[in-house]
Amino acid sequence: MIMSKTIIAKDLESLYLGNLRTVEFDLSLPEKGKFGSTFTWHSNDERFITNQGVVTRPEYGKGDRVIPLTVTAKYKEFEASKIYKVNVLEEENDIQIEQIFPVNLQKVVGESFYLPQAVAVKTTNQEIFSHPVVWTDEEELILEKPGNYSFSGQIKDTAYEVTATVSIVLEKPVIPEKHKQIAAFPMKSVRLTNHSMLKEAQDRRLEFLLSVDDNQMLYNFRMASGLSTKGAQEMIGWDSPDSLLKGHTTGHYLSALALCYGATGNKEIYQKLNYMIQELSYVQKAFEKNPAIHSGFLSAYTEEQFDLLEEYTPYPAIWAPYYTLHKLFAGLLDSYRIGGITEGLAIADKLGDWTYHRLNRLPHQQLKKMWSMYIAGEFGGMNESLAQLYEYTGKKEHLKTAKLFDNDRLFFPMEQKIDALGSLHANQHIPQIIGALKIYDQTKEDAYFQIADFFWKSVTSAHIYSIGGTGDGEMFQQPHLIGSKIDEHTAETCASYNLLKLTKELYEYEPTVEKMDYYERTMINHILSSTDHECNGGSTYFMPTSPGSKKGFDVENSCCHGTGLENHFKYGESIFFSNEENLVVNLFVSSRLSDERTGLTVDMDYDENEPEKVSFQLTFIDRAFNVRIPYWSKKIIAVWVNETIISYTEKDGYLVIEGLNNGDRVSIEFDIHFRLEETPDRKELFSLAYGPYILAVLSDKESFIEFDQSQLETTALQAIKKETGTLNFSLNDLFFTPLAKVNEEHYHLYLKKS
Repeated sequence: MIMSKTIIAKDLESLYLGNLRTVEFDLSLPEKGKFGSTFTWHSNDERFITNQGVVTRPEYGKGDRVIPLTVTAKYKEFEASKIYKVNVLEEENDIQIEQIFPVNLQKVVGESFYLPQAVAVKTTNQEIFSHPVVWTDEEELILEKPGNYSFSGQIKDTAYEVTATVSIVLEKPVIPEKHKQIAAFPMKSVRLTNHSMLKEAQDRRLEFLLSVDDNQMLYNFRMASGLSTKGAQEMIGWDSPDSLLKGHTTGHYLSALALCYGATGNKEIYQKLNYMIQELSYVQKAFEKNPAIHSGFLSAYTEEQFDLLEEYTPYPAIWAPYYTLHKLFAGLLDSYRIGGITEGLAIADKLGDWTYHRLNRLPHQQLKKMWSMYIAGEFGGMNESLAQLYEYTGKKEHLKTAKLFDNDRLFFPMEQKIDALGSLHANQHIPQIIGALKIYDQTKEDAYFQIADFFWKSVTSAHIYSIGGTGDGEMFQQPHLIGSKIDEHTAETCASYNLLKLTKELYEYEPTVEKMDYYERTMINHILSSTDHECNGGSTYFMPTSPGSKKGFDVENSCCHGTGLENHFKYGESIFFSNEENLVVNLFVSSRLSDERTGLTVDMDYDENEPEKVSFQLTFIDRAFNVRIPYWSKKIIAVWVNETIISYTEKDGYLVIEGLNNGDRVSIEFDIHFRLEETPDRKELFSLAYGPYILAVLSDKESFIEFDQSQLETTALQAIKKETGTLNFSLNDLFFTPLAKVNEEHYHLYLKKS
């Protein structure tokens, strides 16, 4: 026995793999030791090192990656292991630049500013990216005389030179402020009614929330602060005790409870929310008693990850501490905004102060470097939460902190009106845009609005699949690359969650029908499709688009599981809007609006199986009645008031009826038809749609189902049969149904013209 252990020890001691601090090439992993042991190897992350030693370096900009590599030596019946820390270097920057987009800034005499830390470039293969830049003048600039100034720099890690032109003027140009033109009704004023897929999804998620153990959701927080876990089970997945992202799901859970209470009025849900907030206040107070923790801190772990981020510690040694903090912020603020729980605001107020004192002391360049770090520096919508916190507290420190999260790599190309989203992580950056708009709410600084507006237009015009989702493998691709990106890892669900949130906020400023067209498309075809049909709380992470796909419903506390807790209570928040002149209906959902302030009620009767027909019973209406004319209808068949056909007007994409009386019933019938929605880059690939629904063909065939193009243009669409009273369709031996109705079946979302 002693001899066997000695042989193993000698073999492990004599094992040499070379310099593991700067690995660029494949490793030679021996299968036998010099003294007779046999070796087996296990990589902790085969994306970068396989068990056979094949090395794949991280893409440029994503940083080096330290991978634990374990060797197990075995001799006879004995074995022992040794772990190597292998630092795989990121790829060199081999970008070939054809054009650097002009960097033109305008500032006022005496105004302090920094040059942007990233600029938009076009490569020789015509791809546009946002790329870091290093300026000769990296420090804060203050110019005291009017005129034009030039500054030089280089595209980071290249020899390409770049110039910035700064125009210094005596006064800022006057830009008219934008104010919200319309507002959604409060959540408590709208209730889903009758039978619908939306109501069923909401009811299932309500039932799931009622089953959740609140003490389990508090487990990591109590453990970190030294409080009793009260016998609760550990969290799982991304929130397990050994996870560095633990706590994020609890933040989503707070928001889900608040949204659920707002959408349903369920008292037990309110009690759960109130319990969570009270217990988190105890956690915050327990942290305050710890002399090693700064005042106001609250998390499911201690401050160590925040310390390490300031030292530029890469992922996976740390995992996005400010991202996790944002989820908690959002949940606390939702508990106050929707549930009226003042303790939620009090906790967030203290946490906002902690964030201010943490970040305000750091130099500008350090903050920019932190936020540019792959995954480690991801911060969710911290800027949104802090701007919202400022709205409630009035503390200028909270607004200042929101601006400390400005991300030049995302924001500056948007200011330039350049779509440089390609290669950016989609859902990492969408919340930052929501934050920019929230900062505009509070400051009226025009650049923030322009950033948000251009971003929304860029994404919805050039980066979405037919269901409204965006991203492939979580990443934005180059504009209009959809058909060439049909695979298993498309349309991350939480990206759509955030895009809908942004859409609603922008709509209130500029209520254009295109925004609500997009909202309907994505709500019906992606968000509604993302939930399991049981009551397990499962949500899709990606929505697969490849032939023969099958949904996977995640319960492992991922990001999309977290937003999935919230999604199905948000269906009512964008149905009805109003201002002094208009009542506006934007979404077609069986629902009831009850406005306590005016006594107005609207009962919408909508059978989703006949989406072309909708009717409304109205009381105490004192303004024009506007109904969105959906993008999927070519015309309005007829409009009735109390069973009498009437004339109406159309304005900016809305059907407008004036002079309605108390008790009137309005009925509308739209034209409805089948249509093909082609991908922009591969016209032979298309989705089949019926009204608002993108239809899936149920089939496990792993190649595209093909249709004769000439037949599509003549007879094929007319031959599709609709089963009476359902949304089931058939054509020969093919069966179609809305994607939202698909649960565990294999399906095709895109078809092919032959």
